Amino acid sequence: MKKFIFPIIATLVGTCFVTYSFLDTFIIPKNTRKVSFTFDESNLNIPIGPALTPSSSSDKPNESSNNSSGNPNSSSQQTAQPLYSHEYYPEQLTVEEISKLFTQEAIFIERGGYSDPDIYINITTHRDAEDTTTYYVADLRVRNLSYFRAGLAHDTFGQNVTERTSDICTRKKGLLAIDGDTYGSQEGGYVVRNGNLDAKAIRTTKNLERRKPDDLIIRKDGTFEIIDERETSFEEVRAMDPYHVFSFGPALINKNEITVTENDEVGTAMGGNKNQRCAMGIINPGHYVFVVSDGRMKSSYGLSLLNLANIMKELHCETAYNLDGGGSATMYLGDGEGNATKKSHLINYPHQSTQGLPDNPRMQQREVSDIVYIGKNL
Repeated sequence: MKKFIFPIIATLVGTCFVTYSFLDTFIIPKNTRKVSFTFDESNLNIPIGPALTPSSSSDKPNESSNNSSGNPNSSSQQTAQPLYSHEYYPEQLTVEEISKLFTQEAIFIERGGYSDPDIYINITTHRDAEDTTTYYVADLRVRNLSYFRAGLAHDTFGQNVTERTSDICTRKKGLLAIDGDTYGSQEGGYVVRNGNLDAKAIRTTKNLERRKPDDLIIRKDGTFEIIDERETSFEEVRAMDPYHVFSFGPALINKNEITVTENDEVGTAMGGNKNQRCAMGIINPGHYVFVVSDGRMKSSYGLSLLNLANIMKELHCETAYNLDGGGSATMYLGDGEGNATKKSHLINYPHQSTQGLPDNPRMQQREVSDIVYIGKNL
């Protein structure tokens, strides 16, 4: 009988440890804090086309401009000029063409987008180059960065507090939402949301276990900056005047250069690199894109990080950043009033299938800790 005691004890201890680890990771809330955000719109205005300067009929883009924008020389177009010391933001439209995208009255296009005097959203559906995957692009322009927001599950900061992307968006009266950086599943990683630098509403500890510890800083001037969390203190981050800081990653594009390879992957996706994806990028301060792909089904295999980076490059993103994907990848169009009406729709096809490539998996959102969304109403 004695020879069985040790194996039995070892089994019980192991079972208890696994059970506690599961509860600790997914169930037990930790250090939760209710968070309320205020939006000071006065110092977040972004002029439309800030990197554009008028060109005469004899002006031609220089070689650097041509390579960055991908546009042929055209004397009828305005040429983009560097706005910041180390960054180049290509813009494909003139100031006048950009102005025409905004409308005096609010216009809602079911499953297609929205426009008003301050916000422009255009949603399009695409297939990848191999015709194996469906992805969705939201072309976004905002005149004020306060409309580029982040929301927390149940308005609560802390680990293991989750809510569906569509529910957070509806409660926050958002117009368009994607899932965020799932900060709540990690104990470390810098967190800043909506310019709130109150120590009670952010996380200042590093996550040193990430394979590629890239953080995305969205500054209050509307620009994007990629940092290495291991080499950057939070005081240095604070000095960059951040509006948001996300710590999922990795960076897909940094200063017009693709920064991932075909071998790069994150988290549980390490076992196979075709997955549902979610990313955001900057074309110009005030001009952004959200991209979400379907995946893990026969009609849409999914994208690798390199596939996703190439798509963001084709969209002329100067900087692009990978957010939580897999079953979390969600794009949701709300009505901006907090009503779950027929105007509100899931744009992509989120589902939780993990085995094989099902034909018709059940559409089901995964609850997440936070979202990124476009909206005005509080």
